[in-house]
Amino acid sequence: MNSYAPQDAISEQAETVAHKGHFYGVYLLCSQSLDSRYRGKCYVGFTVNPKRRIRQHNLGCDFGGARKTSRKGPWQMVMIVHGFPNNIVALQFEWAWQQPALSTRLKIYPELKRKLPRETYFDYNFRILSRMLGVGPWNRLPLSVRWLETDYERAFNVPLPNHMEIVSGKVSISASQRKRADDTVAPAAAAWAAECHLCMQPIKQPERSRLGCTNPTCRLTSHMLCLANYLLSDEPGHYIPIGGECPLCETRLSWAALLQHKRLLSGVPEELQDQDEDLSDGPDVDSDVECMPELSD
Repeated sequence: MNSYAPQDAISEQAETVAHKGHFYGVYLLCSQSLDSRYRGKCYVGFTVNPKRRIRQHNLGCDFGGARKTSRKGPWQMVMIVHGFPNNIVALQFEWAWQQPALSTRLKIYPELKRKLPRETYFDYNFRILSRMLGVGPWNRLPLSVRWLETDYERAFNVPLPNHMEIVSGKVSISASQRKRADDTVAPAAAAWAAECHLCMQPIKQPERSRLGCTNPTCRLTSHMLCLANYLLSDEPGHYIPIGGECPLCETRLSWAALLQHKRLLSGVPEELQDQDEDLSDGPDVDSDVECMPELSD
């Protein structure tokens, strides 16, 4: 076991309570499955409520868990990184942790592109995280690395920025959000729609109002209006965007290509493809990122 640098000392804490709407975390799950095909596998995800999210993963996709984790558990949430200023920054961090070979910020570390021989999935993900915390812009954020399972705690092989902290202990969300969490794990959850990564609200009519990224490895899903407003943030005074960068993977996007991509996925007849898209779909309820169609494994 490596010795801790001064900033690597783990601070033992009682359960931390975060206020609803002020917690954005990127977590690491490890499978405890008895099936050797899945045991030890890892999954990186984003949440605003860790207790609720791990329960959803272990209940399965029909109850809000991810498709990639369904029937491959039980899962343990072993660590979570939090302290992000908003959900977009957290989701960008999640995407880079999931796709280190594709992240422009991690291209200086080609050794992160693949797992080493005999390296466990946890060790590989921990190695990626260690490098990410030293790379801008994340190295300037007041992040906390929180160990949730003591069996997995270990030292970082590279020093972390002094303003980051490493803590040990569970985290929960304020009572108002925990009350809502009780309602989310119900048989009716099978009918849940995906959520918008930008406003974090359900997408009620995905066939009409959902847009994703043209990068097949990116998991972005958003309301059409939310993505339009995001792309227009650098073009004040306009109503229809020309293009911009994906908020998650930073792929250069063309608005026309996004709409054409949506039409192809939706199977819209060619004779109808010249009609204007409806940009209206209002947000309604706050919740975590739920089960959505995966674009890649």
